[in-house]
Amino acid sequence: MEIAEINGFSFQIPKNVKYSFFNSPYHPHRLGTGIDVYFEEKALFPFEEGIVEEIKKIRTPKYVPVREDYLVILNVHGFCLKVLHVKPSVEVNEKLYLGDEFGKLVVSGFFRPWSDRHAHFELRNCTDRYRARGGLLVKPKLLKLVPIAKGNRFEVVEKEENYYWLKPLRRAGKSLTPLTFQNAPLEGGLPHYHYGAVFESFDKVELFGREIYIKEKLANGVGIFDADFEIFVNDQKVKGIGIYCNEERIKLIGGEFRERDIVEITIV
Repeated sequence: MEIAEINGFSFQIPKNVKYSFFNSPYHPHRLGTGIDVYFEEKALFPFEEGIVEEIKKIRTPKYVPVREDYLVILNVHGFCLKVLHVKPSVEVNEKLYLGDEFGKLVVSGFFRPWSDRHAHFELRNCTDRYRARGGLLVKPKLLKLVPIAKGNRFEVVEKEENYYWLKPLRRAGKSLTPLTFQNAPLEGGLPHYHYGAVFESFDKVELFGREIYIKEKLANGVGIFDADFEIFVNDQKVKGIGIYCNEERIKLIGGEFRERDIVEITIV
């Protein structure tokens, strides 16, 4: 399915894969130039065709006990696709087509402990292929993929080592993400990544009863807001919640809960 357009090129992934545009602390996401795709294991090429131009192993910060990552650069019709967090199974000068496997997802030193494996993509001018800034703007497709949560009550449906998955008790309609404001999807890591996004050009949004003003409006029609608030779940202060595209559940980071617990989310 096509999830975005970048510089006129269609960006496509399988229908059953979650992804995010703004749920990351890495600066390209706040600028609207990055896409993270949570493939099951192997990364798939998202454009019609391209050629592997460069492969590098890079050093990373020590957010988790891993000190390396991989950088893969692919030429896409004269532009450069920058890919991170994928151990490549291809070689330089190899040609790829839409859906081709090109490597395995890895745990990166850039990840936080609650991060799931994913591939990071940016399309860039080839003369400026490495920096965090300078990528080409992503235009997300506002697909109706998952049920919209109604209210602030959720069930803990899965407990992982560093987070929980929550499912809304009440749902109605469909959107790109499970949380919306006036039918516009909301996305982000709130407040742990310090910002969030609404896929509409509003001046403000409301999330669990809290009014939040838009800080910046991107040229792709997305509004960015500062996450200068705290989140409580059943009166426990937590690190935050993660909202993704094509994922009906919400990720909860922090707190002490058990599977099947019914919880209420509030923002102060």
